[in-house]
Amino acid sequence: MIAKDGGRAARVLAAGLTLAGIAVAAPAHAQQARARAAAPAQAGKAAVGQADATPIVTQTRLPVNPTDAIAIVNDQVITRSDLADECVARKGKEILETLINRVLIEQALKAQKKEVTAAEIDKEIDAVAARFGISRQQWLRTLDKERAISPFQYARDVIYPQIAMRKLCEGRVQVTDKDVEQAFEAHYGDKIRCRLIMVDTLAKAQTVWEELKKNPGGFEKLAQEQSMDLATRSLGGLLGEPINRHAQPTNVSDSAFAQLVDGDPNDKDPSHKPKDGDFTGPIQASEGAWLILRREGIVPAETRVSAKDENVRKRLHEYVHEAKLKDEMGVVFEELIQKAAIQNMLVGTEKLANEQQHPEYRLDDQVKLMSNPESNTPDVGPDGAAPVAGAAPKLPTPAAVDPAAAAEFEKARAAKAPAPAAGAAVAPTPGAPQ
Repeated sequence: MIAKDGGRAARVLAAGLTLAGIAVAAPAHAQQARARAAAPAQAGKAAVGQADATPIVTQTRLPVNPTDAIAIVNDQVITRSDLADECVARKGKEILETLINRVLIEQALKAQKKEVTAAEIDKEIDAVAARFGISRQQWLRTLDKERAISPFQYARDVIYPQIAMRKLCEGRVQVTDKDVEQAFEAHYGDKIRCRLIMVDTLAKAQTVWEELKKNPGGFEKLAQEQSMDLATRSLGGLLGEPINRHAQPTNVSDSAFAQLVDGDPNDKDPSHKPKDGDFTGPIQASEGAWLILRREGIVPAETRVSAKDENVRKRLHEYVHEAKLKDEMGVVFEELIQKAAIQNMLVGTEKLANEQQHPEYRLDDQVKLMSNPESNTPDVGPDGAAPVAGAAPKLPTPAAVDPAAAAEFEKARAAKAPAPAAGAAVAPTPGAPQ
């Protein structure tokens, strides 16, 4: 619901949803018209033998007072306060986190004398729909049907914070020539097809490595027995997509290319060059993740695209800027939380201004592997290509939503979704510009 203070931001959001509301309301109006047209015939039937039919309860207004009846069961009243208490008990923590984060963003905008307008919200919704190659109305209906997110919720909880965080990051993101060159190498350079074994300690990684040195052909069996990466373990560690240069985390991709593609630059003996079947030493991906990669093959570099093509460089520049902006948005939001004084009476936590963050307020910092991070935005590459036909679009996670709440939402959505085909667990690499 819009805050009762009727603040400017709330009015902006309400105004920004005018077109969205029309898009969703149109089918309802048509249905009502058909119902009115059929009313005389139905009335005639009711007069014959249905005089004592159960009357239909008509909702005239939404109960707003705590003691107002929200439902009546056999003369027993369920009040709005009863409903509110149940909602707080079940979902209060995550919804309150969303409200806290939204207030932080609104306060930061006000401090910088910035605002998000209704026109900007409408334009962004149109742009997202266009990236999927569908109309605004189709996109909003898809969200409502497949994600149970109304146009109002989408504008308020997704689009508004997204635009607001971009404004708060203005002037903080720079794209260098080196960034563009690395992006070109990532999209058009050599890529490695690999198998993976992931374990949680260096000691385990060294033990696996020693076994592989004795029996290099046993990699797939060891992956099935030892790897803790559920997405690849059943496939003998086979990654669904090749690894790009400079992919995140870069320490992993850099080590993979150094050991499996480039080799020792000072060693001129061609027989010493890396080849298919070679595997890396243990590589630390995070505090609790150690990897060993085996080279399955090389995807050759794309030679038909030039790094000097201005159109290609422009698209790569935009792509890198967007990636850096997303990272910076996380940094800025962490700063907002760090500086804020937050009392959460629901969970009994208190954080003083500029106090070290409580773990409950930290953003998700899970390591995303290689070239296939789980994206929070639609799978659209720098060329603006739409997602694969039939694939479920990925909704951007609101910047103001608690990561735990987002995870719960995705878990519930996944439970309703059809089971993926074998080998489809790894997200595809975003498309490259042409």
